[in-house]
Amino acid sequence: MSKIFGGRYEVLERIGAGGMAIVYKAKDLLLNRVVTIKVLREQFVTDEDFIRRFRREAQSAASLSHPNIVSIYDVGKDGDTEYIVMEYVEGRNLKEIIREYAPLSTDQAINLARQITGAIQNAHENHIIHRDIKPHNILVTAEGNVKVTDFGIARAVSSATVTHTGDIVGSVHYLSPEQAKGIQSNERSDIYSLGIVLYELLTGKVPYDGETPIAIALKHLQQDPEPPSRLNPRISKDFEAVIMRAISKSPEQRYSSAKELLEDLNNIQTGRPISWSGIFPADDLEKTQTHIGIVRAVAPVDIKEPSPPKKVNKSRRLWIVGGLVLLLVLIGGGLLWNFIFVGTTTVPDLAGKTVPVAEDFIKSAQLTFNPDTDVTTQFSDDVDKDRIISQDPEAGSKVKVGRTVKIVVGKGVDIGQFPDVKTGHMAKDNAIFLIQTAGFTGDINIVERMSPDVPKNAVIDQDPLPKATWPKNGNITLIVSSGPELTTINMPNVIGKPSAEAQRILEDEYKLVLKVQSADSNMFPKDSVISTTPNPGESVKQGSEVTMVVSRGPGPIAQGIMDHESIYRVLIAEALAVIPAKG
Repeated sequence: MSKIFGGRYEVLERIGAGGMAIVYKAKDLLLNRVVTIKVLREQFVTDEDFIRRFRREAQSAASLSHPNIVSIYDVGKDGDTEYIVMEYVEGRNLKEIIREYAPLSTDQAINLARQITGAIQNAHENHIIHRDIKPHNILVTAEGNVKVTDFGIARAVSSATVTHTGDIVGSVHYLSPEQAKGIQSNERSDIYSLGIVLYELLTGKVPYDGETPIAIALKHLQQDPEPPSRLNPRISKDFEAVIMRAISKSPEQRYSSAKELLEDLNNIQTGRPISWSGIFPADDLEKTQTHIGIVRAVAPVDIKEPSPPKKVNKSRRLWIVGGLVLLLVLIGGGLLWNFIFVGTTTVPDLAGKTVPVAEDFIKSAQLTFNPDTDVTTQFSDDVDKDRIISQDPEAGSKVKVGRTVKIVVGKGVDIGQFPDVKTGHMAKDNAIFLIQTAGFTGDINIVERMSPDVPKNAVIDQDPLPKATWPKNGNITLIVSSGPELTTINMPNVIGKPSAEAQRILEDEYKLVLKVQSADSNMFPKDSVISTTPNPGESVKQGSEVTMVVSRGPGPIAQGIMDHESIYRVLIAEALAVIPAKG
């Protein structure tokens, strides 16, 4: 029986999992519509402060109404299980699209960016900051429509990072510098994260990457991003300027609002100049991109630049101070101390564990794990559903602290609805083909059984029964007809009978295999039986082949004459036809 949350939402299937929740496709039994349910993981259940924050933020986000925002329908509790009911979106997340198609064209990227920015603008105008803008939280339908999800929920999670520190790992590539420092984030933090997403759309890569989350976070603070046009020369100067302004390390130098960013995206799409062109002066684009660096590049044009030596020293001091602040925040929260002072760690054995339990082991070993990207699934006959089948690196191996762990989780035994191959007594070969086409790979055991009613090599019965739920690799038995029981009989007399009637008698009544020949005859009418082999009354075994000769005519009437001998033969044939052939 399916799980029903709140007596209303019936779970149909599991469709995903993240660090915070497990995601299910479900049916709203009251409104008769398909919805998405996010069920909080067990590790959050005992955190009362987090639960209160989660409910408050989810209810706040439920007030949002925008075509590019996934609607929140309900927030509830079933026993100890907290859940949130959301709009169901049939599509793929943007990260999957980037992996398969990036770099996207300017038109494609602009189309997606305008929809995402419109969603963020609507949230900001309603005083809601997302705080976790990343491709994983952006859904795209087959028609190219964008739906941004998890508004408000990220705030509840980010406020709980002292207890649940692993939740930020999956987002570190899109983390704003102020978030990395532990400073209060605002609307411009969302703009920074969106700028990283745009960068990735147009290049296929994020601007900052590294082996560990701390390494990536430090790059957000200290390292200038490589201009996207170096990775994709097709990017226009204006589009590059928009991206570089959005990902400025200083919030004051980014777009002041999502509305302002959307206006520039619209300008690029319509061919109008962007609203602010101070990032890359047209007369010295290479110099500003390559040699000056992002801090100078995004500086407002009306600010007088200090002399080069002082600027370099000041910039350097800023990065050093920022890096130290980040390290102090992380170390103060108990994060990555062992990464800094201990070089290696031992990979725990995760086989047979559930994902939430494995996360605890991974974190205890100072390793990195993101349920959104580091989990793959496969069917397994040996490992229970939702249990870990294998891992990389292997258990017991010594690796660098912060190394990413990837796991394969079992989906249980692959099952399916078994086809009906006995209705209509399907031929054995056709039945086997249908079973294998339906994905069933188990051994097929053929058992023959004599049947007077079912043709030879046709299916009499099957195990499993039609439409039964059955393991794809389960054993299968087909009961196949070997035909009727074969006995020795006397050859029936069908001479003089119409060929159709004679065929029915020989095949259906006496179970003989018929071979038909034809011959000219002046004595027997056209299409009547002239003779049989064996002759009438001779012994023959059922299932044996017999021969029937049929007249092609013209027959005695067409000849216009019938001599005494012919009349005599016809009379004899008619007399023989009424003599019983059996017994």
